[in-house]
Amino acid sequence: MKKKLIDNFQKKPNLCAVTGSLAAGIIPMLFAFHIGIDSLLARLLLGCLLGMFLVYPFVLTLQNLWQLCRARYQNERLGTARITDALTVLWGAVCVLCYLATVADIRLADWPEVLRNEELHTPIATWTIPTIVTISIVAFVGYLILRAYPVRELPPLLCVLAMAAMYMGIGLSALFCVQLLRFEILLTLYPFNLFLVFGKTVRQVCAQQEKIRRLPWIAFLVMWPLLGILTAILVLFGQKPDSLIQAFTQTGDWTLSLQNPPPNVAYDEHYLCTVAAGGHPKLVKPLRMGERHGHRIVVNRQLLVANAFEDLLSERLPNTHRRVRHFYDTYGYPIARHIKSRWTADLVYLLMKPLEYFFVTVLYLFDTKPEDRIAVQYLGRNPFPLTADRPE
Repeated sequence: MKKKLIDNFQKKPNLCAVTGSLAAGIIPMLFAFHIGIDSLLARLLLGCLLGMFLVYPFVLTLQNLWQLCRARYQNERLGTARITDALTVLWGAVCVLCYLATVADIRLADWPEVLRNEELHTPIATWTIPTIVTISIVAFVGYLILRAYPVRELPPLLCVLAMAAMYMGIGLSALFCVQLLRFEILLTLYPFNLFLVFGKTVRQVCAQQEKIRRLPWIAFLVMWPLLGILTAILVLFGQKPDSLIQAFTQTGDWTLSLQNPPPNVAYDEHYLCTVAAGGHPKLVKPLRMGERHGHRIVVNRQLLVANAFEDLLSERLPNTHRRVRHFYDTYGYPIARHIKSRWTADLVYLLMKPLEYFFVTVLYLFDTKPEDRIAVQYLGRNPFPLTADRPE
C-alpha cells in the first residue's frame, strides 16, 4: 500500500498535491464542532477554500523546492515540471489577488499620502510600474522560450538571451521577497515561488546537455547589457535610469524603504470621522487635526457640530443620550465600514447636512455659548493644526 502511494505520487505529483491540500482543508472542518456551522455543504465549501487558498500554496512551494533540488530530470519529467510551473504562476496570482482584496491592508498609494489606521503604502513606487512590468514580461518570455523548446533546437544566442532574461526575473523576485518580508510574509510566498520556478528552469535546462553548462555564466554577463538596453528604452517613455532601484527605495513602511511616510489617521470607528478624512476636501472642508481615543483624526465643521450636540445632550438629557448612543453604536459603526471611497464619503456628508442644521439649531437654542462648545470638540491634550501632509 505504501509503495503504491509513493508510485502514484511520483507519477502524478500535481494531482496528489491538489487532492492532499483539499483533504487537509476539508477533514478538520468536518470534525470542528466549535465553529458554529451546521450545514455539511457549508463545511465542505469552507474546507475547500482553506485547502486551496491556505494549504495548497505551501504545498506548491514544497514541490518547487523539491524540483529545484532534483533538477536532473529525464525528458518525461519535464512535463510534470511545466504543469507545476503553470499552477504556481496562475493559481499563485489568483491567491495574491484574493489576499489583497480580502485580507491585506495595502493601498496603491505612494508614501507621501496619509492613510488610515493600519493601512500600508504600496511596496513599489507607482510611477515605476512600467519598469517592473517590462522586466517581468521580458523574464517571462525568456522562461517560455526555454520551456517550450528543447535547448538543443535553440540557437545559442537566443538561449543565452532567454536565460539572461530569466536572471532578471530571479533578481526582481528576490527584491520583492526582501521588500515584503517585513510586514507581509504570506505575500512573500508568491515571488519566492517565482524565484524557484526561474531557478529550477535554468538548472533543468543545463542538465539536458553537457556542452551548455557554461551558458549560465555567459547569460549572467549578457544580463547586464540587456538590462541596460531595456532601461534606455524605458527612459524614452518617461522612466528614470534608476527606476528599478527607486521602485523599492522610494516607498514607505517596507524593508527597503528610504522614506518616512506621514502617520496614519484613525477614522474608521466613527462614520463622520470617516467622512471628514475621506471626502473631497473642497466639499467636506477639513478644519484641523483632532484627537479621538488617543489617535489623530481629521476634523471638519459637521463632525464638530455633531459631537457638540451629543455633548449637550449627555449634559441635559443623559437618559435620552444613552438611547441615542445605543442607536448610533448599532447602526453608525457598520455604516462607517462601507465608506471606502471619496465619493461615498461625499454622499454621506451631503445626506447629513439637514441633520447638521438641526444640531446647530438645538445648540443655539439651549446653549449660551454654542460656538465655544463646538470649537473645543476633539482637542485632546495637544491640538493639532491641519498640516500640509494630507493630500488635497
